[in-house]
Amino acid sequence: MIRSPEIFKVLQTAPLFQGVPSKLLILTLSESGLRTLNSGEALLVPGQVNNVIYIILSGRLSIQTKDSGVEPVAMLGEGECVGEESLIGDVHIPAYVIAATDCKLLVIGHAALWELIDSSHQAAHNMLSVLSMRIRPANPIMAENHEFHHEFSGTSIVDEMTGLYNQQWIEEKIDRCLHRYVFDKRPSCLMMAVIDRFKELGEKYGQLGSEQVLRDTARTMLSCLRPDDQAGHFLGEQFAVFMPNTTLADGCIAAERLRTAVSVSVVVLPSGDALPPISVSLGVSLANLDDTPASLFARANEALQQATESGGNCVKWWDKDMERETAQLSADIDTALPVKPFMSLWPVAQPEKQKSPRTADKR
Repeated sequence: MIRSPEIFKVLQTAPLFQGVPSKLLILTLSESGLRTLNSGEALLVPGQVNNVIYIILSGRLSIQTKDSGVEPVAMLGEGECVGEESLIGDVHIPAYVIAATDCKLLVIGHAALWELIDSSHQAAHNMLSVLSMRIRPANPIMAENHEFHHEFSGTSIVDEMTGLYNQQWIEEKIDRCLHRYVFDKRPSCLMMAVIDRFKELGEKYGQLGSEQVLRDTARTMLSCLRPDDQAGHFLGEQFAVFMPNTTLADGCIAAERLRTAVSVSVVVLPSGDALPPISVSLGVSLANLDDTPASLFARANEALQQATESGGNCVKWWDKDMERETAQLSADIDTALPVKPFMSLWPVAQPEKQKSPRTADKR
């Protein structure tokens, strides 16, 4: 089963298997099975005894304290695992694991995974890392979730068409993330994205074409983001992504990565016809200590408007954010000099070819 190129590609980048030799993966996981879930279907429920580990090959899983109508404790995407706690003993499932979208999963038995861990120090290290990351934040997040879930009782938090969070939920999530990350003096960014010439696509290819573009763009977005990034679908062709623990420079790198991925993607209609290449415009803003969701959205939207007015298919950021982050970099340069691959953000590093400090390179 693992010999499928698509499955093997996911496993190579999965946190649980990064750095593990390919031949060892094929040898130990060759008998693993597949499982599919429809959107809304439960994979695991509290109190259930589980004896396998699931790797997400496509789609998203929601970790929840209730089976419906509550904010997820976490959302897991392609390459991530669930059920790994069962490997350390007779541990009952502490929360609901629900398919937020249609999902395809690789099912790995304990015997196969222990064989892999016994054969690879890297696999053992990866498993410890995954377990520690899951266990440490679980209690405070779940406690917060119990207080918050009443506000969303009986309401949907996921946009059915795209599988992303809906507008109401992402706005509430950003409000709480601002308190959690910005007040702790951890940098965070908001990225806004819009599909270029979306109205023209709708006029030419109809509702089916428009919806397929939205679904494919959302899928591409999820493949480019980290598990902690919070992505939402707003009305029409607009999306928002809150990126915690992210400097403005890194936020622009993430936006450029998404722009590039969308530009090379191919949207195919149910009829089998391929649409012309699509593109997105993106605006990025760094969160301030005194920000509200409204002020942060306003700056990101202004950057987004600059991107669309520049012809689209580019990344822009809020100018004063750049000045503020550059000033902070100068103040901290004696203690830490960060390496930024997105060098066009730092004009002083390129005195011979000064690029516009507001437009990301279209690589």
